[in-house]
This record gives sequence, structure tokens and C-alpha cells, in this order.
Amino acid sequence: MTSTAEQAIRRKVGRMSAMLAARDMVIVDELWSPGFRLVGSEQGEITEDRDGLARLFTMLFARPVSYAFDFRRFDLAAQSGVAWLFAEGDLVATAADGATRHPYRLTAVFTGGGEDWTWRLFSGSEPAPHV
Repeated sequence: MTSTAEQAIRRKVGRMSAMLAARDMVIVDELWSPGFRLVGSEQGEITEDRDGLARLFTMLFARPVSYAFDFRRFDLAAQSGVAWLFAEGDLVATAADGATRHPYRLTAVFTGGGEDWTWRLFSGSEPAPHV
């Protein structure tokens, strides 16, 4: 059985993914709080202020591809109002000619409790294949 914290954070990550797929700029408000930091998987995708976050999503949403996450692994630990997430699965990139899946990992930190959790860190990576 999953905890209340895990259920709430799963919903929060799901909302963020849905906003990303819909190219909904409300994603900035979903993620942003003072002290938040986003470290994306591509070079230059680092921001720690609201304006930078808005610029990043404006740039991402201008691409001919939309994105969403499909996480199969969702490991969460929560204690004393802090939750740490490691999620692993795919970044789904959808273009006019179809969707492609790319391995993706998310490490995130949240503060809060119960049903009310605030994003503090989003750190994504696209693991390289073995060589």
C-alpha cells in the first residue's frame, strides 16, 4: 500500500507531465516556489528563478515536439516534511510522425506534507547507453 505522501507526489508529478504534454504555461506555477531549482537533461537547462523557468518552457514549447513522462519506477522517501523522489522510465517525445521514447531519470525534492507538497528540486537526466 502506498503512503499519502507517495499518492500526493505521484499526482503532482502526473500533473506536471500532463502540463508538459499540453504545452501549458501553468507548469511554471506548478513547479515554481522561492528557492526552487530545475536542472534539466540538456545543456543549458538550469534555472533557479521564475523568469528563467518561464523562458525555459517557452523554448521547450516552441519545439515541434511535445514531451511527457512515463515513469515505471517511483521510489519515494518522506520524513519530517521533506520527500525525496527517484523516478525512472521514459521521456515520451511526440511529433507529427509519431512518438519516440527515451530513457529518463528524475531526482526531485519536495517539502510539505499530507496532500500539499511543493517542488524544491527537479533534476533530470537521460542516461547514455552502455558502450
